[in-house]
Amino acid sequence: MAWHIYPKEINGHRYYYAQRSWRDKEPATKREKHGKSKVRTETIYLGTADSIVDKFTATRKPVQARCREFGFVAAIYHTAIDIGLTELLKAHIPGQRFGTPRWLYFLLPIINRLQAATSKEQMGKWAKGTVLPDLLDFECARLNSKTFWYATDDVISEGELRERRKQTPELEDELFVGLDDAVFVQIENKLMQTLTQKFGLRAHTLLYDTTNFFTYIEEPVRAKLANTGHNKDARHHLRQVGLALCVDKEWGIPLFYRLYRGNAQDAKTFAGVVGELVTAIKSGFDDVDDLALVLDKGNNSKTNFEALRGHLQWIGSLVPTHHKDLLELPLDQYEGTWTDCRYHRLVRSVMGIECTLVLTYNEKLARKQQHTLENGIEKLKLQIQKKWAEYKKAPDKMPAGVMTLKKQSRYGCYLHITIEQGQPVFQQTEQTRDALAQKQKRMGKNLLFANGPNADAPWIIEQYRSKDRIEDGFKLLKQPELIRWRPCRHWTDTKIRAFGFCCVMAMILIRVMERKVSIAGLPMSPALIKEELTDLKEVVMVYDDKHAETQITDRSAVQQRLWDIFGLSAIEEQLTRH
Repeated sequence: MAWHIYPKEINGHRYYYAQRSWRDKEPATKREKHGKSKVRTETIYLGTADSIVDKFTATRKPVQARCREFGFVAAIYHTAIDIGLTELLKAHIPGQRFGTPRWLYFLLPIINRLQAATSKEQMGKWAKGTVLPDLLDFECARLNSKTFWYATDDVISEGELRERRKQTPELEDELFVGLDDAVFVQIENKLMQTLTQKFGLRAHTLLYDTTNFFTYIEEPVRAKLANTGHNKDARHHLRQVGLALCVDKEWGIPLFYRLYRGNAQDAKTFAGVVGELVTAIKSGFDDVDDLALVLDKGNNSKTNFEALRGHLQWIGSLVPTHHKDLLELPLDQYEGTWTDCRYHRLVRSVMGIECTLVLTYNEKLARKQQHTLENGIEKLKLQIQKKWAEYKKAPDKMPAGVMTLKKQSRYGCYLHITIEQGQPVFQQTEQTRDALAQKQKRMGKNLLFANGPNADAPWIIEQYRSKDRIEDGFKLLKQPELIRWRPCRHWTDTKIRAFGFCCVMAMILIRVMERKVSIAGLPMSPALIKEELTDLKEVVMVYDDKHAETQITDRSAVQQRLWDIFGLSAIEEQLTRH
């Protein structure tokens, strides 16, 4: 059956053909026991000598080249498989909607928050520009805001929520506004157990804090989660949604979270979640006897401490002005030092519980706070002078607008303003000097505490300082180039809850990715991981209707290491098979 090439003369021109022959044996019959055989021949026209040479020597140019996102989305998808998120979504969100598996309506937004953070209406267009349709076998055209809304409503129903509120109106004023998010909670709890067991997260210190995310929801307002309150981005006029979050100290991986009403006070919020938080921690970690929970001072209340007592240790901070005798303590009586700070340790009752208190002083922090104070006072002076210059006639008494500026500023109490020759004059009085002196007494000082009388001061300081890790997590959730939670553009409570689920799952994935590269000896920030992997594209070169070639763009040394860490060869092979 070997091929052979032969020439053929036609009208004085020579053409070449490839030909092969073989013998096929026909089935036996009653008359012919051994069966007959038939010779078969296959001939392929190759062309003239010149055309054959051209095919082998000429550079073949594609008629079209298609580029799709590969590296970052493939790494996210691989990580979701690795931590068991995809299997949990499949198990708890079964069935289909509009011909697409229902669980994909959640996995795709999770990946999208990290890669592009588009709206649901633009999700199909985004997905078409990635390798995900081939990896997950779905049709991009079916993805839009309508299909996502109905698929989400299958999991957490807006109609059922309204019916519950109709039967029990007080649910609207509860912390979680009556949401039935059992499906999400089950996925989150099982994922937490997987993370702690598979990745060996150590149950020494967990960090808890709250934040909020503003929205652009206008009247009529359907969402009860979205309420006006003290916004941490100073968007106080906008409605906001609150987030209570607990992460591990080492990597900042979310282990517990809850969305709550945007106008809830921090201490009351903690009281509403502390029971669930303790249960989740105990189910996720085998040994919690030595586990410590770091809290912000906004969560301090006797009710909260009583709820924690006997379950977990906790570390927090107190308002120094509530312990004025400690602020008066001379620095030479601070008996200990730890890294860049001095400290004084004592035992004192806090809200009826015997606690270890640690008063710290950091000289660098004191200088920074003094600099901030001086700049703030100077800025206020400039604002007042600018306001004064806007008056057509020089005021002969203190204008209301100037007094409002002074009252609204945190630095107003450090200034006394008089009028001389129609111009403002800034003076120091005994009252402003006393206010400055009291402010300067607090500079560089923090008052920390831990429940129980036996905690070491350096341990308390170290654990509390790790609280920066959860603050970094909040920045990550709000970062425009990554998860970009704000502004939350959903207007019903159930869809806001589903959106929050996708955002926190995205945060878990990027934190796990950050952990993987760090353990592999390649520490990188989430933004840098995205930058390096986004450069890896899939390029499909189309030559004709029957011939195309797929390649991944060249990799640098760093990108090759990331390729190996996230097992992208397996994803590439899966695409090739497809």
